[in-house]
Amino acid sequence: MNAILRILGRALAVAALSLGAAAVLPQVASAAPPKIDPTSCGGESVPNAYCSFQTTGEDIFVANDSCNVEGACTSLGNGIRIGHDSCNGTKACHLANYFGVSSRIGNASCNSDYACYAAGYDGGTSDIGNDSCNGDEACYDAGVRGSSRIGNGACNDESACYLAGYGGAVYGGVSSVGNGSCNGWRACFQAGYEGSSYVGNNSCDADQACYIAGDQEGSSRIGYGSCNATSACRFAGGNSGSSTIGNHSCNDESVCEYAGYDDTSIIGNNQLN
Repeated sequence: MNAILRILGRALAVAALSLGAAAVLPQVASAAPPKIDPTSCGGESVPNAYCSFQTTGEDIFVANDSCNVEGACTSLGNGIRIGHDSCNGTKACHLANYFGVSSRIGNASCNSDYACYAAGYDGGTSDIGNDSCNGDEACYDAGVRGSSRIGNGACNDESACYLAGYGGAVYGGVSSVGNGSCNGWRACFQAGYEGSSYVGNNSCDADQACYIAGDQEGSSRIGYGSCNATSACRFAGGNSGSSTIGNHSCNDESVCEYAGYDDTSIIGNNQLN
């Protein structure tokens, strides 16, 4: 009898240990539901005609007075962050971060038709600062399959940073635009398209100033206060070339156009103005 009791006691102890182990198993946390300010997305419950999501709409944040045009923020990718007074335009931020890595849109940005359409789409990364990308197609497809960073007060005009940092099927794209830069019609259009483009602060502020700079496996690096004239640095560092332009340089019309295109070019500070 004692032997039977000992066996039964050991079995009960093992069962108790098993229950204890199950009780402390880690729990898988579910992603946060979307957080939408009541003044955004048409002021209606989401998803709706103003805002809808890639899948479940997990971990999405939209601040006040944003996405208030039908279709402006449909098919948003999970994890996107949209500041206040942003994405107000036809398809303004449609498909932003859809199957992307990350996407952030600052305050008072992307306010025009297709302004930030598909930014950071398909494995891409897009970071847009405050008061930026305000113009039709201003930052359309920025960072698709690549990487695009746009500072504050930048890329404000029609197609200003269209396709910036776009990565193709074979070659990646990288584009970085500083504060107060690329403000002009197609100012930095296709910069860093399947290539690399860096623009410092207060640069490339004119129509086509840095148009297609650093595209097609090319590399373009522009300092601050440079290339501020029509077509000043257009095609610089494109087509597998390399272009480096210093600070406060190339501030005259077409003066550094094609610098380092399919070649190598280095221009210092305070040159060719």
